[in-house]
Amino acid sequence: MMRTRREFLKSAAAAATLAGGAGAPRFSFAQEAGGKTFVKVFMRGGADGLHLFPKVSDMNYYNARGTIAIEPPNGDSESAVDLGAGLARAMNPNLAALSEIWDSGRMLVMPACGLPAGNRSHFDAQRWIGNGARSNLIDGYLNRYLQETDTGSEALRGAVLGKGSMSTELRGGMTVPVIANGTGFDIQTDDFCFGSGCADNRLTEIMNEIAATEDASFDSIASRARDAQRVTLANIDSVTQAAAGYTTDADGLEYDGSPLGRGLQLVAQLLKAEVPLEVAALDWNIGWDTHTNQTAGGSRPFTDQSFSYHSGMTAGARNFVTFFRDMGALLDNVVVLVCTEFGRTVRQSGTGTDHGDASSWFAFGGPTQGGMADDVANLSEENLNSRRYLPVINDYRDVAAEIMVRHVGMPEDLISTVFPGQVFTDNGFFTRPTG
Repeated sequence: MMRTRREFLKSAAAAATLAGGAGAPRFSFAQEAGGKTFVKVFMRGGADGLHLFPKVSDMNYYNARGTIAIEPPNGDSESAVDLGAGLARAMNPNLAALSEIWDSGRMLVMPACGLPAGNRSHFDAQRWIGNGARSNLIDGYLNRYLQETDTGSEALRGAVLGKGSMSTELRGGMTVPVIANGTGFDIQTDDFCFGSGCADNRLTEIMNEIAATEDASFDSIASRARDAQRVTLANIDSVTQAAAGYTTDADGLEYDGSPLGRGLQLVAQLLKAEVPLEVAALDWNIGWDTHTNQTAGGSRPFTDQSFSYHSGMTAGARNFVTFFRDMGALLDNVVVLVCTEFGRTVRQSGTGTDHGDASSWFAFGGPTQGGMADDVANLSEENLNSRRYLPVINDYRDVAAEIMVRHVGMPEDLISTVFPGQVFTDNGFFTRPTG
């Protein structure tokens, strides 16, 4: 019978204390649930911020976009979604579900956000965004945060959730698990599989036995391997326990089976199970690299749900609203930041747009100050980079750093370490804690 997460960690901590030596994992129960969490969601491919949040008040937008420009809000399902009087931007109709979060006053749109002086290579831009600097650093900025603030108090402080590959932000010296699906997170192999249909899989049980063994004959490598198993099994136990006791509480909405849906559900499972997860990396990938066919054509060019680009936006928005409802009061402890490596050209190219500079990022939850951040005054060519690209007004490093300092509680003097060389500008997007 599987022990509870706390029982396992207590035995692992006791065993590690007896074993001593280099590499032994450190466990402590001083850290309580109810801490703060930063969830970073990446739209890989260079999402077109002017398509997600069109600048409907600006005729330059319509002159530059022609056939792919979304009409201002007019009550038609094909027109943009109104975000309020006096705002220059509206919202793509496929994201209409996000109105629930926007109307709550807890969603911020940063319409000209990104990495200043970046470039337009997916590979470079994604790496630099993840590294926290325009360089080829090995460690991602979230991994550096985990290293710099490590107290050994929790094996699952950070995680990549909902997908099967590591995110650059969390790659580095601190070991971070990648968990694609919480309901099937286990270790299996046919070599330890007995019984019909491999229902009696014993590998995890054997690893538990090894992890609990205190054998003086173990050499240092074997001891470190055993200690690594303790941490691995602790993570497995945390995730399986969280999934076992979890139900979605979102007024009839459910997460879908996409990587984004699975990732958000895993965040909810872990936090509801009181696992003190501090940082998580998720992906929302629907084909954001829209060089061609950015609209569906036909009678519903902007909302036809048979067009995967549209249905992907609709499904993603619905997953975010599911999470918003599901977390309830716990949303006070969570900030979700949705980002991309760069935006697209202001002027359309054929039936799509090419790589650009700034894009629209958005955040919600926790102490997020709702509304619209600073934007370029208008899209006239003299206001654009090289007369083609939306300039970066909000440096993403300041946005992420503010979340980590004002919400998660990272010491402000660590900003230049986590984001090398960055001189921090506090934009006031996330209010300071009061207690």
